[in-house]
Amino acid sequence: MFKSIKIFAVVLLLTLAAIPATLAAENHSNATEVSVSGTHQEEISPDIAYINLGTVTEAETIAAAQTKNADVMTKLHRQLENLGIKPEYITTAHYTVTPLYKNDDNGRRLPSIRGYQVINNITITTSPDQTGEIIDTALANGADQVNSIRFGKRAETDVKNAALAQAVRDAMSKADAIAVALNKRVVKVKAVNENSVNLQSPEVSNRLYAKSSLSDAVPTTPISPGLVLLTAHVQVVVELE
Repeated sequence: MFKSIKIFAVVLLLTLAAIPATLAAENHSNATEVSVSGTHQEEISPDIAYINLGTVTEAETIAAAQTKNADVMTKLHRQLENLGIKPEYITTAHYTVTPLYKNDDNGRRLPSIRGYQVINNITITTSPDQTGEIIDTALANGADQVNSIRFGKRAETDVKNAALAQAVRDAMSKADAIAVALNKRVVKVKAVNENSVNLQSPEVSNRLYAKSSLSDAVPTTPISPGLVLLTAHVQVVVELE
């Protein structure tokens, strides 16, 4: 008799243990998983500019080419600081020393060095409204190339985070709309993925300004920053019931 009672107790315990799993399976079968995308896009006014410019010098020896380049850059730094640009906002972006080879009458390169070329480019961080004045000053004081001008936001991280938050709100709005259409509601956010967040600025690039085209009578070069495009994309996975 005691054996029968023990067997009954074991069967009862197993049955009770299976009930929650059965209920969970039934609840899970009513759940719907939905993946939605969220996007935010806006145009904002830039408050910072990055100007990449520099000078190229050539000479028969490395030392001579370096000295010529250093003389130009020293003068350029001094003039930029006279405009109110602090030294920490003038940084070296690119510096190379390259041998220059002789060519034969057919234009083929010979294994004979005729001199050396030094390229020294700097990046200047400034306000957008000072961009034209800086370019003109640089070209008038030894710079012979302007490689790029890029505009952006000083608080770039904060701006991007705000855009991501808006993209998530957009995704959740879509998820709610889908839930209503299915006569369900969003009960859980299962995953959020950041696809991209970009601050796309108007950029003037690969532009070479000739020093000979400048004169004291020429007004400040007008540079219009326009607006920068801020975009954020996320993917959100939610569960509906």
